[in-house]
Amino acid sequence: MLIELSVRRLNCENTACVKVTFAEQAPGLTVRYQRRTPLLQRVVEVAGVLLAGRGGARMLRDLNVTLSRSTVLSQLMGMPLPPLVTPQVLGVDDSGTTSA
Repeated sequence: MLIELSVRRLNCENTACVKVTFAEQAPGLTVRYQRRTPLLQRVVEVAGVLLAGRGGARMLRDLNVTLSRSTVLSQLMGMPLPPLVTPQVLGVDDSGTTSA
């Protein structure tokens, strides 16, 4: 799918600013410096988590998203790790012992 999007280009009037122009962002549709929409990025990340490189690239190709296995893996590696959860209760399982 191809999305044609027109955005405004804004000029910075501050002479000390290093950026001369800024592009308007469409919330929920565009993210600065990205080539994918947030939804498509999430699909790529899920494919990477579930199927890793080659399998993820194959599944995405069936969805008409052509990415290399290296790209799928790099997106996977760029994802933040889930937060660590500290257990509140610890127990000892002694059901594996045998009696003589």
